Amino acid sequence: MQTSRFFLFVLFSSVVILGVNTATAQDYFAKVRTADSLFKQRKYTESFKLFDDVLTKDKYFTYRMLLQMAYIKEGMDDYASALYYLNTYYAYNPEQKVLDKISELAAKNKLSGYETNDVEYLMALYRQNQVVIIAFVFSVFILFLAYLVYRKFKGKDILYPSIALSFALAIFFLLFNYYGIDLKKGIVKNDKVFLMNFPSAGGELVNTLQRGDCVMITDQTDVWYKVKWKDQEAYIRASSVYLVQ
Repeated sequence: MQTSRFFLFVLFSSVVILGVNTATAQDYFAKVRTADSLFKQRKYTESFKLFDDVLTKDKYFTYRMLLQMAYIKEGMDDYASALYYLNTYYAYNPEQKVLDKISELAAKNKLSGYETNDVEYLMALYRQNQVVIIAFVFSVFILFLAYLVYRKFKGKDILYPSIALSFALAIFFLLFNYYGIDLKKGIVKNDKVFLMNFPSAGGELVNTLQRGDCVMITDQTDVWYKVKWKDQEAYIRASSVYLVQ
């Protein structure tokens, strides 16, 4: 009897959670549809407010919505915010037309940090197809493991196949960890933002960045982001950048 009650409780809880998630998703979609309608009516302020609410509070976005937000901010001459939305789009859907628009805005405003990066493109492709790639790698691993068990069962040598499997897995993890699937972009929010050689206001000045400049973030120390800047490591206040993630 207790077991039956337990399963009924789990089933009821699952239904409730699913209902909440479905209702929440419907709320996202309703906001996005309303914002999209306002955008088409050129009511950009109202439209952006709804889009921003969905992105910052609900942690949800559509590709179309990001392009619309970038369009609105570019029209307001807030090119740093426009670049943030365009880069967020590109991080998950690496389209050439979006990359061209990023390059156009960066060149027009004489911004730094937007050099073409093949690793970034591969990272974006990985995010876009992450589930498929991981499923494929896992399937190959299981098949190879079954092959090793079969060889072992037949009394055959498994040393070299095991080494090959270990080597392949090591390369996979090296590529997607060392080269940084979690490497993030930061778009500078304001003019005259200091880049320091140490995570402290008392550090030495490395450079002064302008609104819209781009940095690659590798780590965080308290209120400072550790960044790559022209082949050297430096630090910038986290509050000074839009984090693309």
